[in-house]
Amino acid sequence: MDFLSEEQAKYPALAGRYATIGDYYGKKLYHELTTELLAFVKDEATAIGTNWIDLYKRFIVTFLDKINQLSLVQICGEIATRFTEPTEAVAFLEGILNHLQTKKISVTRTSVNPHTVESVLMCRMYMATYQLRLQKTNDVKTLLAENKETVEGLVGADPIVHAAYYRVACEYYSAVGPADKFYKSALMFLAYSLYDDIKPTERFSLAINISVAALTGEDVFNFGEVLATPILGALKGTDKEWLSDLLHAFNRGDIDQFNIIVGNNRAQYNAQPALVNKEDYVKEKVALLALMVLIFHRPSNERNISFADIAAATRLPLNQVEWLVMRALSIGLIKGAIDQVDGIVSVQWVQPRVLEKDQLSELQSRLGAWGTKVSETLMYVEDQTPELFQ
Repeated sequence: MDFLSEEQAKYPALAGRYATIGDYYGKKLYHELTTELLAFVKDEATAIGTNWIDLYKRFIVTFLDKINQLSLVQICGEIATRFTEPTEAVAFLEGILNHLQTKKISVTRTSVNPHTVESVLMCRMYMATYQLRLQKTNDVKTLLAENKETVEGLVGADPIVHAAYYRVACEYYSAVGPADKFYKSALMFLAYSLYDDIKPTERFSLAINISVAALTGEDVFNFGEVLATPILGALKGTDKEWLSDLLHAFNRGDIDQFNIIVGNNRAQYNAQPALVNKEDYVKEKVALLALMVLIFHRPSNERNISFADIAAATRLPLNQVEWLVMRALSIGLIKGAIDQVDGIVSVQWVQPRVLEKDQLSELQSRLGAWGTKVSETLMYVEDQTPELFQ
């Protein structure tokens, strides 16, 4: 308690926060204390000099076994950000890991405590972030591989455990590639994270990276999943908002809008090495998406599409249409057959996609029209064959 009194005197602006922490500690209200400590270290305004590190070394360390272990790892994960060197952060988290592993050994003599197992896993993921900064990519690759099945097999675990794993996966694939694995990891991270819990700077960086990965990633043709999350909102009102607009244009297969956005933001576009290096692939991808959208808009009984219609939708010369269709067939975007003589593509199947609201509205209208047509057919059959319904 002397420590908290010293901190109140040293940081008058935080005196009330330290007093609340001391009150909960004095009353042994460890749940409330844990919640308050977590809120304290998540608030950047409370970080002054080394006060977070001091809080751990002189206060939290005295009651490590009294608080929820997952929350302890979260608190220490935030405190680790206050170290100036990655090696210091790793050493700090390694001390927490040793404490957790000792606790794990003691409880497994009688039973397995799943929360201790999860806290160990999460602590390792926090350490991996700093290992990446130390260029220990092989160590992180091994860590991700060794824990993949464990993470996927967790049942009833706190989402923060999954989020910690997929955040490291994002950081790893952002550093070494490929883009499609980063994209998938980022979607998983967003699935297990609350948007408000992601720091604004991280949101902005993630929104840029996931946009570029979606545009350039091999086999990434479904943008509806990322558009359904709020992450692209981090680009709104910034000089990178055009990336969000570009993703929406891609999802609609709108080549004209794609060209307008790129033209209006050519300098920004050229500032993204991944987009410049894969510019031909990006153009190919938007043409493939335009083909998929064209098929989606066609009723199921009108799936024989002429080369001329495809050329118009994809803005390609007529002599390049067959190559585009063959490309779509080869990567599994569509199933069907090409009639080279008549210049027609017969499509039996198109890869399912996550739809935006306007696309869902269109689908609803088509289902309504289909229902009306079925009813009309039934009435016609009843009128023509009354003996069958007597």
